[in-house]
Amino acid sequence: MRYIGNKTKLLPFLRKTIAKLGIPTGVVHDAFAGTAAVGRALKAEGWSVHSSDLMTYSYVMQRAYVVASKPESFDSLGNTIPELQQAFSRNGASRLALVAEYLSSSIAPNNGFFAQNFGAAGGRMYFTDENAQRIDAARSTLHSWHRDGLVSDDAFYLLLAGIIEGADRVANTAGVYAAFIKRWQPNAVRPFSLAAELPVPSLSRSVAYQADALSVAKSLPAVDLIYIDPPYNTRQYAGYYHVPELIARGWFGAEVALRGKTGLIGDSSQRSAWCSRAKAPHALRELLAATTATHVLVSYNSEGVIANRELRRILSDASLDKRARRFEKRYKRYRADSDREGRRYKGDVVKELLYYARLR
Repeated sequence: MRYIGNKTKLLPFLRKTIAKLGIPTGVVHDAFAGTAAVGRALKAEGWSVHSSDLMTYSYVMQRAYVVASKPESFDSLGNTIPELQQAFSRNGASRLALVAEYLSSSIAPNNGFFAQNFGAAGGRMYFTDENAQRIDAARSTLHSWHRDGLVSDDAFYLLLAGIIEGADRVANTAGVYAAFIKRWQPNAVRPFSLAAELPVPSLSRSVAYQADALSVAKSLPAVDLIYIDPPYNTRQYAGYYHVPELIARGWFGAEVALRGKTGLIGDSSQRSAWCSRAKAPHALRELLAATTATHVLVSYNSEGVIANRELRRILSDASLDKRARRFEKRYKRYRADSDREGRRYKGDVVKELLYYARLR
C-alpha cells in the first residue's frame, strides 16, 4: 500500500542497525504499526511482536501480517460454494489465492454504499464505477462470510487486507486520499484484484491492538525493544487515508456519515498528538516513561515536527547512561503530488534518522 512513512525500503537499514547494536531477538512493541511492514519483518526474524495503531486499516494489516501464522483451509467456504470446492480440487495454487480470485472477479459487481460514494458516478473519482462496484461486492461478500462463520478471523483479516491493498493499486490518487485526480490515471483503469498474501509462519505469539501507543505500552509486561515510528509532520492520517479506513470498518448495520468533497469520515478519536509541534515532544516523553522496554529505537525524519536537538535531549533524559545515538540513511522523498504554487518540496532527498537509547 502506498503510505507516508512506509518502512519497506528501509527494512535493511533497520535490521542492520539492530544487529550493530547487538539487541537480542525477543519481544518488541511496534508502537505505530502503520502498514505493519516492520512488525511483519521482525516476526519473520523470530521476534514476538506487539503492534499498535489508532487506525482500523492498520489493525487489519497487523492481524493479517503479524498475528496470522498458518495457512487457511477454507473448508467451510468450499463446502458452501461448489465453484470454490472445484477450484480447490483441481488447482495447485494456495486456497487463499483462489478465494481472493473468486472475490475479485467471480461475484457480481455491487452498486452499493461504497460504489455510490467513491465511484465516478457518485461524483468522487476515487475509482472507476466498475472497480468501485467490484470493491463493494468483495467487501460485502467477505462481511457476510465472516458473519455466517464461513471464514475464520485470521482468514477474514487476510482477505480484508487484500481488498485494501488491491483497492489502493487502482485508486485514482497521487498516493494519499486527501483528493482524487480529475482524470483517470493508468493504474486506475486496470481491473481491481485482491492482493492477498500468505501469512508469515512463526512459533512465537504476536498480538495486535487498535489503540493509542501510550495505553498499549502501559498495559504490556516487560518487552525487550520498543520501536517508535510516529507521524513526522502535521498531516493527520485519518484525513489522508479515510477510504482504506472505510473499507476496513465496513458500512454494514450502522449509518455512515460522509462529509465534504472527498467523503471524509468524522472521528476525532483518531487524531494524533504526534502531528502537533506543540504536543509531540510531550507525547514522546510520556511514551518513554510508560514503556517497560530495555531498548528503544525511534524512526524519524530530518524534516519532522520534533527538532533533532530536542529529540536527542528527550531520549538522553530517559536513557540509562544519559546517551542517545543516531544513525541515518538518505533516501528518495515520497511525493504525493508535484511542486506547484503554494506547495514546494525542499528537495528530492531526505534523511531517515534512527535514534537509539538503552532505557533500563
